[in-house]
Amino acid sequence: MTTTKTGTFGADRKQFMVIPEKAWKAQSERSYKRFVQKAKNSQVMVIDAKLDKVLNNMKSHAESFRTGSKAWNWEINASLNGELNAYGFPGGKVVINTGLYWGLGLNEDELAFVVAHEMAHALRDHNREKASLMVASNVAMLSASAGLGALATVATTVTSQTAYVPKAWTMESEADVLGLEIMANAGYNPEAALSFWKKYQQEEERRKKYNVSPQMSETLFTKRMENISKFLPIMQEKYLQAKNTGADTSVSLTTQNIVK
Repeated sequence: MTTTKTGTFGADRKQFMVIPEKAWKAQSERSYKRFVQKAKNSQVMVIDAKLDKVLNNMKSHAESFRTGSKAWNWEINASLNGELNAYGFPGGKVVINTGLYWGLGLNEDELAFVVAHEMAHALRDHNREKASLMVASNVAMLSASAGLGALATVATTVTSQTAYVPKAWTMESEADVLGLEIMANAGYNPEAALSFWKKYQQEEERRKKYNVSPQMSETLFTKRMENISKFLPIMQEKYLQAKNTGADTSVSLTTQNIVK
């Protein structure tokens, strides 16, 4: 199957799903609520109107890529955490660490790319896909009593099982490209994706001096920049159309549209 509409450029790959969407989403909702409660109790939850503004500007465009996503209960929060990370829960929940968007001093366009990237992961249901592949390949044998809760916990550890699970790069590149289109449709400059990853990599290099292991190698960084740059011309056109005319640019791209 494919979770997003056929023709969604950069994310038209067929996906393998064996975990029911309804059950996965219900478990994810419970996990998110536990996360929020724990963050509030620990006083690390950050409520930032800037985050809400960016998400609100983009969430209406999600329906163009996945039917029914407009009705999701989209929500975004920040966690007082120095790690350079952001993550999402299925159904439209996004969490961004302050180390990422405060620490890197992101402008609104760069922040929009981060949010759109996490929205794309949710629209493509990447975590459910990873967990489904893990089950099918017997990477982890979970008893019936373990349930989806345990499955959701271990799903994030299977990206190294390259014999069965698509490389993390596949899903990350999909999130990058789909994220570019989401932000462009909402009137955010897609070129900010490049400046974001440059800031990210510069901070990774700085932290290496303090023996902090980088999350992205120089080789992957270069590959990522090249992949994003390939899609920028058409995305820039969509951005300028949305910015200057206010026209609806939400019709998804196809392989015929892209400049090779």
